[in-house]
Amino acid sequence: MDLARLFVAYGFLCPRDGQKVVAGRCKCGYSPKRRIFNVLQKESLRALADVHKLGQRPGLIILPTGSGKTRIAAEDAKAFRAQCLLYVAHTQEILDVAQSELEAVFGAGNVTRHTTRSTLQQLNTVNITTIQLLRRNLKWIQSNTFDYLVVDEFHHAAAKSYRDLIEWAEISFLLGLTATPFRGDRQDIATLCNQNILVEFELRSGIDQGVLSPYHYFGCFDDVDYSKIQHNGERYDIRDLEKALIIPERDKAVIQKWREHADEKPTLAFCCSHRHAKRVAEAFNDSGIAADYYVSSTTVADRKGLVGRFQSGNLKILCVVDVMNEGVDLPFVECLLFLRPTESKRIFYQQLGRGLRKYVGKSHCVAIDFIGNFRNAFRLVEYQSLLPHFSDEPMWGSRTSANSKQILNLPLGCEVHFDDRVVDIFARQALDPRYATRHNIGKILIYQYMKLGARLGRSPTKKDVDRNMLLASDIYMLMFGSWQNFERIMGVNERGSH
Repeated sequence: MDLARLFVAYGFLCPRDGQKVVAGRCKCGYSPKRRIFNVLQKESLRALADVHKLGQRPGLIILPTGSGKTRIAAEDAKAFRAQCLLYVAHTQEILDVAQSELEAVFGAGNVTRHTTRSTLQQLNTVNITTIQLLRRNLKWIQSNTFDYLVVDEFHHAAAKSYRDLIEWAEISFLLGLTATPFRGDRQDIATLCNQNILVEFELRSGIDQGVLSPYHYFGCFDDVDYSKIQHNGERYDIRDLEKALIIPERDKAVIQKWREHADEKPTLAFCCSHRHAKRVAEAFNDSGIAADYYVSSTTVADRKGLVGRFQSGNLKILCVVDVMNEGVDLPFVECLLFLRPTESKRIFYQQLGRGLRKYVGKSHCVAIDFIGNFRNAFRLVEYQSLLPHFSDEPMWGSRTSANSKQILNLPLGCEVHFDDRVVDIFARQALDPRYATRHNIGKILIYQYMKLGARLGRSPTKKDVDRNMLLASDIYMLMFGSWQNFERIMGVNERGSH
């Protein structure tokens, strides 16, 4: 046995990411002999134990992507002594992860993954299935059959199929799991759990606690005019997007930025359509970089083959469309390419989360985002706070003492870089009364000021801002009350330095 394996065997190293075990635990929460939990999992299991003592029926766990929600469900169901557990999600990829975790706790012989009506009539201790199959076959199952129900990716539970299931099931306990409780239609999914949120940790908590990897984010200017692309109020027209995004010049720019920031790193590229994913893969292949695409029409056998080649290093780039936004465990991914407009906070978090799982030799994840003048692009500044909910109220004023560190505070080890032309896009959108909030404008003003300061090598003066910035000093005075108030927030003393 070599030294590394010896350390793993005795619990000094984590086999997945080589981390040292401190005080009997590995930061990533993985142990070959004992199921050692990370900090977020421990808090969740304590909260679940308390809620069971109180006899409460439902509970909602909100944890960041990659922090181990499925393991929490498996361990709690075992401790609950569930006699007939039902685990439901909406994609096979999510169920792949769930099956692995549940089998580790209950044993493979006690877990059945249902794919047909006939197997649903032969239930096991643990039963895993999609909401689609269950919806079609609820009438064949007694409503009091299950005693413990787990709904993964609970933000989807606002859909009628899930609501019908929750209303139908006569269960002892309902556990909802999600990393992204916010929805575009603003429906409050917590009402489905009687507002009983057991724990709620934001993404930054996972990074600060060492459970997740930090990220280095590069917001690159994208020379695509989205004002000419049809938008229905919710999303851009796919055909119009394809025409704008599938062009040789953009392909070259994407490959150039990848080589600059993430050369040779295993990369997930998020595309707008099947055609777009295929085209991006072809462009990388033509440049001598092994790439392929993985979409909803990819067969199960081909999916396994693609993931195997990706993990082995035979593929450097895997181009995807939606199917890998949720529930996929690819901890070896070290780079993310955002090649489509990020139109919601939920999508941004889901896609960023694909690269934040810990892995051996992985110090951080690189995220390369191509940002044009698409709707709400300026909200990307807001998303970097990595909090589950955001206030539109200002963080400054006569009664507050907020400073720039509080407003632009990144998790440990994280970096964010925006091209100057991207900041100009943010500035123009922030002035649009249809979209702007004081909170967002304030962040953009501070980011703009700090970037100018880095270029000048000193704290910019009021005149510097007026000469160099799209958003001039009068906007600063309007937002912060006066230029002096703004300098106080930035920590600028009378000599003009920090």
